[in-house]
Amino acid sequence: METLIIGVVIFLSSFLQGMFGFAFVLFSMPLLLLFLSIKFVAPLIALFLPSVTGLLVVKFRLRFSYREVAPLIIGTLIGIPIGIYLLNEFSDRMMKSILGIFLVSYALYSLKVKGVSWRLPSWTAYLFGLLSGILGGAYNTTGPPAAMYIANREWPKLDVVSSMNFFIFTTSIMVLLFHLISGNITAEIFMRFLTLIPVMVLGMLAGIYGNRKLSDERYRKGLFILLIIMGIMLIG
Repeated sequence: METLIIGVVIFLSSFLQGMFGFAFVLFSMPLLLLFLSIKFVAPLIALFLPSVTGLLVVKFRLRFSYREVAPLIIGTLIGIPIGIYLLNEFSDRMMKSILGIFLVSYALYSLKVKGVSWRLPSWTAYLFGLLSGILGGAYNTTGPPAAMYIANREWPKLDVVSSMNFFIFTTSIMVLLFHLISGNITAEIFMRFLTLIPVMVLGMLAGIYGNRKLSDERYRKGLFILLIIMGIMLIG
């Protein structure tokens, strides 16, 4: 039963990632943490994330903004080991509460903001990258801080999607390497990953197809409302 539930979560997360290029971790982590330890979930997602974003990297390979994304990646590289250290040193309860507070704050911010009233300085990319690395090391959630920074730049939509996927793919490889070095990926976790690869692929393909069928704005609002609910559940 546990494998079935994990499979459903992975399918839906892959579906969302395929549809928008951003949401896999934010959807899967809170749901899996409701019944699994973060020390099991974080390494498992670390295996799935590079796989699920790899296809989108290929799909949007012509729209990468390497110069803009590079400072984010540098900051993330510094932050990842800090996040992994926090994962190994603090309790599940504390880590889940922190993640819940972050999810609620991020979702409320995303629902409220409609445009950019002021532009962040370019040097802040390193800071947002550092935050992404800390979150990535602890929860595999490198996306939100980077998404806040990239959204602030007001790039064309396709440039945002392609840059986010390139950033997430690159940083997810880093997160996976640090988990391997730290010995967090056990035989049980790796076997669970192998078992669910077909589910991940099916979800991704369905998401790419669904990208042409669903309004971005309607989904965006529904997703952030759902994240607020899941964040409150984790805090409680």
